[in-house]
Amino acid sequence: MTRLSGIDEGTFDAVVIGGGMAGAGVARDLALRGASVALFEKGDFASGTSSKSSKLIHGGLRYLELAEFRLVRESLREKKTLERLAPHLVRPLPFLVPVYRGSKRGLITVRIGMWLYDLLTPGKQTERFRVVPPVEALALEPSIQAADLRGAGYYFDDLLLFPERLCLENALSAARHGARVHNYCEVEEVTRGPRGLDGVRVRDLLTGQVHTARAPVIVNCAGPWVDRLRELAGVREAGARVLRTTKGIHCLLPRMTEHAVYLSTADDRMIFVIPWRQFSMVGTTDTDFDGDPDRLWATREEVEYLLGAVRPALPDPRVTLDQVVYTYAGVRPLAFEEGSSASRVSRDHKVVVEGDGGRFLSITGTKLTCFRSLAEEVGDRVMRALGRRVPSRTAELTLDGLDDEAGKIEARTWMDVSEEMAATGLSRETLEILVETYGRGFARVLALLRKPPDGAERLCPRNPEIVAQLHHAVREEMAVSLQDFLLRRTGIGQSPCLGLDCFESVGRRMGELAAWSPRRLQAELEAYQAQVERSLKFRHV
Repeated sequence: MTRLSGIDEGTFDAVVIGGGMAGAGVARDLALRGASVALFEKGDFASGTSSKSSKLIHGGLRYLELAEFRLVRESLREKKTLERLAPHLVRPLPFLVPVYRGSKRGLITVRIGMWLYDLLTPGKQTERFRVVPPVEALALEPSIQAADLRGAGYYFDDLLLFPERLCLENALSAARHGARVHNYCEVEEVTRGPRGLDGVRVRDLLTGQVHTARAPVIVNCAGPWVDRLRELAGVREAGARVLRTTKGIHCLLPRMTEHAVYLSTADDRMIFVIPWRQFSMVGTTDTDFDGDPDRLWATREEVEYLLGAVRPALPDPRVTLDQVVYTYAGVRPLAFEEGSSASRVSRDHKVVVEGDGGRFLSITGTKLTCFRSLAEEVGDRVMRALGRRVPSRTAELTLDGLDDEAGKIEARTWMDVSEEMAATGLSRETLEILVETYGRGFARVLALLRKPPDGAERLCPRNPEIVAQLHHAVREEMAVSLQDFLLRRTGIGQSPCLGLDCFESVGRRMGELAAWSPRRLQAELEAYQAQVERSLKFRHV
């Protein structure tokens, strides 16, 4: 038996190409409607653009200036929905928008923005977002520059603790409801039959075996690779290109603020300084990119640009190149718009309908916050193409591994874990990490504590994750590589030590679980080191 056994038999209702937030969300939406679906991701789930975001679930204050009121309203509605579906991953985060003498955006502009943001937020009862005077702004966040401060906008959006886990929860939920969900499977051909496009030929990159998955509808959620998949399929009704790809980088500094700080740059960009884990995360750039999305890193020039934008409002001596712990870079798959600057291209998603009978759908412009509403729209289109009428259920069922009705749960994250501490002997820090990572599904990890003899042992001297999590990831969460586990099943590789304190020992443990050969283990260790070196390449390039 192989991973793709049986995939060649019969016909699916839809094939989804790409396992980022959009693809995983679409696969879940269709599976919950009872459709048969196969999802193929050439890397790991969320290993591309989805893991390179600013880690925010937000309405998009910036979009108000572009008059994208519908997108802001949709984003604010989806923010409320995700707070219900994944309370372990989505947390309220206060923002300050400091306004200084001579700022391009004055207090009046910010005040109007706060009023509109408040007005567009669902369930509005009282004023929640406002402009505060300098003394209150400094009391809220003493780290910001006091000189020439005129006041600050004050509002709330949400922090997404672990985008990779949110994507994975969608993929796992889809699989629990009957979808065939596979990482490390690359689509090499879009096949044609008498009635047009009818499926894909896909190579399992772990075995080299090639399989054919038939389906009347194909959904192209390949992110920065969308146009390449369109070319592979031979569809051009919407033109030679539907994507505008732009590069965004983030850099991680030591933690300096407790509020997120939203800054304007001299060239009319907006920069975030976001308190995330032990860091202040600074981002992002927005420049056109036509290179290979698989070969991407932050340059020294890009990092210096971000730091230079932050220093005037955050005069902390740690805002320097030598204090940057690491960086990451990603490519946005925006909708192609002729003549717009990179930062002014709409972030609204589009569903491009092509192919015979309009059964090849390509997704552009995906905004992380709106992945669920996008998936619902795509699900509606697919079901219409199949001649069925089944409503979406993705706004009702939780994304914490249990698929319960969202209105009936209580956020486990804020509950006392004293009982579990007594029962398991685990530290409070470890239990809180388990809850933040798995939500109520953390009980499944606790059930593995005594299966391996060292299940409660820490994997890393500087992080609280435990051996049982590695067993869970390999057995239940489709973790294939060392990078999958350290970067996307846990946060060890995104911590200050970058996993360098433990990657070799974790690799050996994972190799034993997955029966890796010595050569495979060495390749995994080298690949992980190369990934870390890429995140530090800005120091030299």
